[in-house]
Amino acid sequence: MRKPRSIFYIIYFLFHIGLLLVSIYVNYKSEDFEFLLKLRERMDLMIYVTISGLILFFIDIVLISMEARTQKKAKEKLEHEVNSLKAKMFDLQEATRSASSHTEMEQKEQKEDQE
Repeated sequence: MRKPRSIFYIIYFLFHIGLLLVSIYVNYKSEDFEFLLKLRERMDLMIYVTISGLILFFIDIVLISMEARTQKKAKEKLEHEVNSLKAKMFDLQEATRSASSHTEMEQKEQKEDQE
């Protein structure tokens, strides 16, 4: 994996760890009514965090699609190279066959001339 992609996945991982810790903390404090009212006042912060999570998710989708496209191009390039090498090998085999058939014909002609 390239370095920028690794950095992105570390950030994505830390985002989810942060969500987990906040969820555990909120669950632990859920009996405190004042805490829940303060949490209600910070709903706008929760919306921004959710939007940032969606942005990270879409960036991940873009990175995955870019990687898939790159791998597809590399595969097509390798398949083209294999096909061209097969064609070259076939041409060499045909040249060898035609040369051997040509020498066999010459040998037959020489035998016929000798008889």
